[in-house]
Amino acid sequence: MVDIIKASGEVEPFDSQKFLSSLKRSGASEELAQKVLEKILPEITPNTKTKTIYRLAYRELKRLNHASSLRYSLKKAIFRLGPTGYPFEKYFARLLNEYGYKTEVGLIIDGRCIKHEVDVLAVGEDEVMVVECKYHNSADRTTSSKDALYVQSRFEDLRPIIEQQYRGKRFAGYLVTNTRFSTDAIQYAECSGYKLIGWKYPPDGGLEKRVEDKNLYPVTVISGIKSGLITGLIQQDIILLKDILPYKVHEIERLLRLPYKSAVRLKEQVELIYDA
Repeated sequence: MVDIIKASGEVEPFDSQKFLSSLKRSGASEELAQKVLEKILPEITPNTKTKTIYRLAYRELKRLNHASSLRYSLKKAIFRLGPTGYPFEKYFARLLNEYGYKTEVGLIIDGRCIKHEVDVLAVGEDEVMVVECKYHNSADRTTSSKDALYVQSRFEDLRPIIEQQYRGKRFAGYLVTNTRFSTDAIQYAECSGYKLIGWKYPPDGGLEKRVEDKNLYPVTVISGIKSGLITGLIQQDIILLKDILPYKVHEIERLLRLPYKSAVRLKEQVELIYDA
């Protein structure tokens, strides 16, 4: 047992079972996950940082099974959507589309008292979601009770207007982040009645689970994609990895500015992930 350092600076014992579970969620078999663990275990020494462990695992996964390495890089891929929060808002809206909601991004909506900028408005069969997205560029940043207090007041000002406009559908306010929530933020949301979605929260439906359950990986999981292209791709609504499926190899080569061999390999891996 060795102690490792989390992104937040907290120290905790390295949990091999937790590590294996994260590999298997990426699609790695039990045998592959064990191989990766055995390979990197000698390099996990006291006070190794979790980002170092991730880098070691990603390198080994990429060598053994590139498709699993794409899935495993989810958290890093979401950070690559930055530095502004707008691409994350577009990405989350696409996730909701895949779960049956019609969405609009970046609306100005009249509340009972004042106008509000709404990051995502999502309309489902029975529910209307008003979503506030809090995007962070660093894993050690949490969404706090201050954010929770602020958005709750906005949700309550919007509630009567939204309920009147969408009669028969229930109103739901959501605060969504790409990192974690503070304990106070969770406590306040549970008391106030609005909902949170973040990294590993709620435990049975966190952001990563909603992505993994339907293979809704962002296009930024592609390791060779240059950061300068990301904004352009999102503007073309190429947001999810599966958006690349209809493109031929030469189109991927041009679109992502990849070498031909890299484009061929990427097309193969995307098809493998989605069983095309």
